[in-house]
Order: sequence, then structure tokens, then C-alpha cells
Amino acid sequence: MLLRTEPLGFNVSHGYGLTETAGLTVSCAWKPKWNRFPASERAKLKARQGVRKLAMTEIDVVDDSGASVKRDGLALGEVVLRGGCIMLGYLKDPVETSKCMRDNGWFNTSDVGDMHPDGYLEIKDRSKDAIISGGENLSSIEVESVLY
Repeated sequence: MLLRTEPLGFNVSHGYGLTETAGLTVSCAWKPKWNRFPASERAKLKARQGVRKLAMTEIDVVDDSGASVKRDGLALGEVVLRGGCIMLGYLKDPVETSKCMRDNGWFNTSDVGDMHPDGYLEIKDRSKDAIISGGENLSSIEVESVLY
């Protein structure tokens, strides 16, 4: 989809945020050198949500044990965020608050993503939308994109 919008004159900028983070926390900071890449490569770069904004102290993608996943653009894990714009909790709902605010101020988003070697985050899906097949976790968004 991103590949087809550029010839129409649209300049797409990708970002990521949640209500719990007071809006946009990560954006795809475009690097001028990327303009020299072929359109297909530029579309892949624009599909990434990017790097943290000023108010975010840290972003990471972690496995089930809480350890950072390999930054190879392939290893999937849960997106976690920490910073001054993260909510303190859900109003009058300590149970739900404890589910997402678990480890030293990290907010567990329930979003599945990967980290690229250059530090850019790419959201793949919601963990609740993941499809487990033969022991592998598949992103419903990736299946949809193949079908698209």
C-alpha cells in the first residue's frame, strides 16, 4: 500500500502511539539518504514505526522472559515502553493496571513487534490477534498482507 501511495504524490509518515501513552510516542524519522533507495525499499522503511520521541525514555521489544529480543528485524516480541508520558494506571482498575505495568515502570502494550539493527521499531500485530500454527506464532497482519 505504501509503495502505491508515493506515485500519487502522498508523503506518508508512520507513527505509533496509544491512549495510555498520551498519543504518538514513536515516529519513523525519515533519513534523507533513504530518498536514493528504490521505491520498494523506501516503502519497507516507511512501514516501520520508527524511533522514540523525546518524552519516551525507552522503547524495547521483549520475549516472554522479559529479555530484549535480537535486533535483527525478524525476532518478534512484545513492545514495552517507559517514559514520562506513560499513564499511572487505569482509573479504579488495579487488576488491569497490574497486567500492563509489571516491570520497573515498563508499560506492556500487548503489541507484537521487532527491532531493526538501526534501532527502528516495527509493529507487526496485537498479541491477542496472533495465530499459533505448529508451534509458530504468525501475525494476522502478515497473513493479510500476503493475501492482499
